[in-house]
Amino acid sequence: MNAHRSPSAVSNGAPRHRRGRRARRRPRRTAAYRTALVLGVLLLLAGAYRLTAPIGAKASTAAPSASAPPSPTASASTEDGAKTKTKTDKKSGGKPFPDLSAIPSSGPGTFTTATGGKARFGGSSRVLTYRVQVEDGIGISAASVAAEVDRVLADRRGWTADGKTGFRRVSGAVSDFRIRLATAKTVDRICGEYGLDTGGEVNCDVGQDVMVNLKRWEVGTQYYPNDITAYRALIINHEVGHFLGHGHETCPGPGRPAPVMMQQIKGLHGCKVNVWPYDDEGRPLTGPPVQ
Repeated sequence: MNAHRSPSAVSNGAPRHRRGRRARRRPRRTAAYRTALVLGVLLLLAGAYRLTAPIGAKASTAAPSASAPPSPTASASTEDGAKTKTKTDKKSGGKPFPDLSAIPSSGPGTFTTATGGKARFGGSSRVLTYRVQVEDGIGISAASVAAEVDRVLADRRGWTADGKTGFRRVSGAVSDFRIRLATAKTVDRICGEYGLDTGGEVNCDVGQDVMVNLKRWEVGTQYYPNDITAYRALIINHEVGHFLGHGHETCPGPGRPAPVMMQQIKGLHGCKVNVWPYDDEGRPLTGPPVQ
C-alpha cells in the first residue's frame, strides 16, 4: 500500500542533506539581521543625541535666570529700611514721630468740648457753627485742638475763600457740626453706625460729626512726613468739605496741586501735595469728580 511504502535510499538521502544545510544557514542570517538592527538603532540614537543635546543645554542654561526668585535678604532689608525711615522721619519742630504703640487705640467714648467761642470769620451768606471735642483720656487738650481747627477754617485759602461761607465756633449744646478727635476704635464705632468701615486708620464725616482718627492726627501719612501741621489742615479741610457737600475728586494732571477733596492717603497719582481748597489768589484747586 502506498501509505506504508518506505522511501528509497536515493530519495531519502539527498533531500535530508539539503535540509540539514539550510537548517545550519538560518541561524547565521538571523544573527546578521540582529547585528544590523542593533547597529541601526545605535546610529539613530547617536543622530538623535546630536540633534537634541544642544537644545536641552540651552534651555537648562536659560531657565535659572528666568525663574530665579529675588534675594530674600535684599527684600527683607528693603522693607526693614522703609519701616525704620517711617519711625525716624521728623515732624515740624524737629520732633520724631510718636511711637505708634504709645498712641491709644481705644478710649471711653466720652468727650470734652473746648470752651469759649470764636467770632465769625469768612462770608455771611452761609454761617455755620461748630464745636470742637476731644475724647477723654488721650492726653490732648480740647483747647489745643480747637486752636488748630480755628486757624485752618479761618485761613484765606480755606473754604471761606468762596466769599459766602463763614464759620463760628461755639461751646454750647447746639451747633451745625462737630469736629471730634477720637481713638481709632471710637471712630470705627461711630462711623460704623452709618455703615462706614474706617478700619482703624481713616477719618469720616457722618451726620453732624467730623470724626478725626487720633492716629492720623498724630502721625500723618507718608506724603506729609515732615509737616504734620499741614496734614492736619488737610484732614480738617477734607472732612469739612464733605459736610459742605463736596464729593471726592482725583488728580487733574501731573505736577498740579492735589485737590483737597482727593483721598491723598491713597496716593497722589502725579499731583503735588496740597492741603487747601483755594490757592493764594482765591482760585479753587479742584479735580475731576470720582465716579
